[in-house]
Amino acid sequence: MLKDNPKYETFVRSWSSNDDWRDPIIKPICFPNGWVASTNSYKLLWVYDPEFINRENVHDFSKGDGANALKIMEEYKKFYEGEMKGFGKILVSDIEKVFEDIKMIPEYDKKYKDCSNCDGYGKVECDCCGHETDCDECDGEGNVECGEEETGEYKYPSNHYIKIHGNHLSLYEMREVVDYLKQMGVDELEIYSTDSDIKSLFGIPGEKMYILIMGNMIDRAYDDGLKTYNVNLRK
Repeated sequence: MLKDNPKYETFVRSWSSNDDWRDPIIKPICFPNGWVASTNSYKLLWVYDPEFINRENVHDFSKGDGANALKIMEEYKKFYEGEMKGFGKILVSDIEKVFEDIKMIPEYDKKYKDCSNCDGYGKVECDCCGHETDCDECDGEGNVECGEEETGEYKYPSNHYIKIHGNHLSLYEMREVVDYLKQMGVDELEIYSTDSDIKSLFGIPGEKMYILIMGNMIDRAYDDGLKTYNVNLRK
């Protein structure tokens, strides 16, 4: 079970928001029914773990803390507490191949990290007058090119999407999903639902863990450069 993995707690917390001003979702939210939500509002990890409430730095929803993710997930109760099964599986490696293909595009083959001179802000403040100007180190971009093994991230085309069973998913969000799953040794996901608004629900086989991801509304008529990468289902 993934709960026995020493990286389990880190895995759960990874899905929470990094923005300090979003207090309701900056740490896992524990509900009285034993389910735990960890979300950045674009993707949500839903885990059954009644003992997680005993860990430090969590929201206790019974005390009025944290966002009401249960209200969102109740729509999918027939999957995570019922008998309804998924209708197919996808391989994590198939998703990862999309990112390898994008790296073949010259404009997107470099990795970047936050600029140390401006802390990723892109601006520096004059010591004399306090006036802000573009950072010379990164030309105001906020990031600089780094090595393959350094901590950083690749840039992706803003109008390219991963398409899974009709839903268009963000490259940036799916890159994080792949990274989180690989750290835990998860190599496939089960698909439960993609027919509610633009949300997709996936499950980790053999675990009471589910992933809800927000998709994107796409209108090809207004974007000639739009491109999708299909990830096919495995029966």
